[in-house]
Amino acid sequence: MDGKPMSRKHAVEVLSERGAPISERTLLSIESSVTGIRTKDVLRAMIELYEIPDSEHDRLMDLWSHDRANSDWAIGYRPYMTPSMTAYVGLEPDADSIRLYHPSVVHGLFQTPAYAEALYAAEQDVADVTNAFIGKHLGLRAERRRRVLQRQPKPVTIRAILGEGALRAIVGNSDVMQEQWRELAFLSRLQHVHIQVLPFTSPGYRGLHDFAILALPSPLRTLVQADTAWGAVSTSDKPWEVARFVRAFDEMSSYALAPAETPDFLHHLSEERVTT
Repeated sequence: MDGKPMSRKHAVEVLSERGAPISERTLLSIESSVTGIRTKDVLRAMIELYEIPDSEHDRLMDLWSHDRANSDWAIGYRPYMTPSMTAYVGLEPDADSIRLYHPSVVHGLFQTPAYAEALYAAEQDVADVTNAFIGKHLGLRAERRRRVLQRQPKPVTIRAILGEGALRAIVGNSDVMQEQWRELAFLSRLQHVHIQVLPFTSPGYRGLHDFAILALPSPLRTLVQADTAWGAVSTSDKPWEVARFVRAFDEMSSYALAPAETPDFLHHLSEERVTT
């Protein structure tokens, strides 16, 4: 490419000439990690176009094959997810580590089936979704949890910060919450799961919306996924955007309770609920 920047339009033209026709919109989605590369022909053409070193060719092809094989399980759920969420779910089980922040509800990977069902039931009228939609998402949530938390031979390392409000907000009823608190206490004792609570009284920075930071195996770059106030999900692997969320996570982690304090915090919540 003689060192000169190539426009997306020109890149699409070159790919088409090399037998890998895709649209500018699709190329943008691939570059933004919203969607993956669907065929080996497109991957080969892109490797040539972007002059990837020969030493990386086999590794990229192997990684693509691995990703396609591991994402087949999600095919049945794709009609119920946005493109960006589909890409995120496909990458999640392959992460080396995940950093999570959830201020208002328990993160999906940690939810018990009863908590998840009660959460969707409460949102059904507002979100205007069908029972079939909810059923699919409950199945997806359970499968994501299994693939991440129980991955073999080595589970994904998770560092999570949950806002105190996420733990105090009653979803379903008292029995649902008691079970959920017990589950969080159990998870917090696993070697690969580190859960911190960000108290209401914390004087430091706190984010308003959920986000997750996925550290992916080379040659993929670290990816951030963030939810917005409108319920949309956006993803980016741009280093400066990822760095901003890493700083936010580290700042909140410094003000949150230590992971070792989480079981006691949850026990106190459970005791408060019993005595009120």
